[in-house]
Amino acid sequence: MDASKTKRFVWRLLEIREVGAVLPLLIGFLLFAIKSDRFLSVDNMTNVLRIASFTMICAIGECYLLIAGSWDISIGAVYSMGGVAAGLAMTVWGLPIWLSVILALVSGGIVGALNGFLVQKLEMPAFVATVGTQFMAKGLVQGVTKGTPVYPLPDGFLWVGQEDLNLFGLRVPWVVVIALLLSVIAAFILKYTTYGRRLFAAGGNGEAARLAGIPTSRLRFGAFVLTGVLAALTGVLMASRLGSAQAAVGNGFEMIVIAGAVIGGISMSGGAGSIFGMALGAFFMAMITNGMTLIKISAYWQTMVTGALLIFACSLEYVRNRLKDSLNG
Repeated sequence: MDASKTKRFVWRLLEIREVGAVLPLLIGFLLFAIKSDRFLSVDNMTNVLRIASFTMICAIGECYLLIAGSWDISIGAVYSMGGVAAGLAMTVWGLPIWLSVILALVSGGIVGALNGFLVQKLEMPAFVATVGTQFMAKGLVQGVTKGTPVYPLPDGFLWVGQEDLNLFGLRVPWVVVIALLLSVIAAFILKYTTYGRRLFAAGGNGEAARLAGIPTSRLRFGAFVLTGVLAALTGVLMASRLGSAQAAVGNGFEMIVIAGAVIGGISMSGGAGSIFGMALGAFFMAMITNGMTLIKISAYWQTMVTGALLIFACSLEYVRNRLKDSLNG
């Protein structure tokens, strides 16, 4: 292969943003398969998919927000709040399941709207605004529950988190089905609708998009609301899975979601990324945690690895841009 063909091949490879998730995913998959006999079992792969699905659902909103040129740190706290809100509504207030779930989603939407107001209307930095609302939501949940899990939850609420769908002889957790359906819808909207194209424009060059008549502020505000709603939905599904709503369940969850999105090729500076890449990143994060547990790596070291992966993911954009500049030169 001559130099020009090699250059074109490398260029095309760099254009595929999902490469940052595919290569580590393959390496990790092979490593854990060699180190653990249980890793490739059907039960374990099902468990990895289930864990990844919770990340995927929450990451859909975060992806929309990142593509639009902003981000949200409060999703971990909203994730906890969604489950606790639904749990309290059912066990303390005696509301029906469907109304309790709606109430939980509304609570997430309210936090998202507050984030959107602070960032888009008051022009507060997204990091400062969402860290503030993170502490507010976390404090609210801890204050209401006093750290005590909310249980027992109704049996009719538990099936979606604990039951499986029998699909052609395979038992697929309902949360996996929900995550896949939401991801397909989100990917279609991003790729084939005017709303999706406007999100990319708002994140790629916000000022040019605004001058072209695209309501960038309103788009980001809506993405904040969507992020809050989906974070709360994830908390509801996790409460259904665990059989209780816990205030501490979302601690650190925001870093897993953001790391999964960025590893999957979502640009931290906005304007680029895909739902498919996010799904790969979410599966990678779930696989890493699961694999390290199987080969008996301490949970303390797992936290360090998660931090290193986040740094690695954020570095990919810089490395990709430097390689592109060198190829252009």
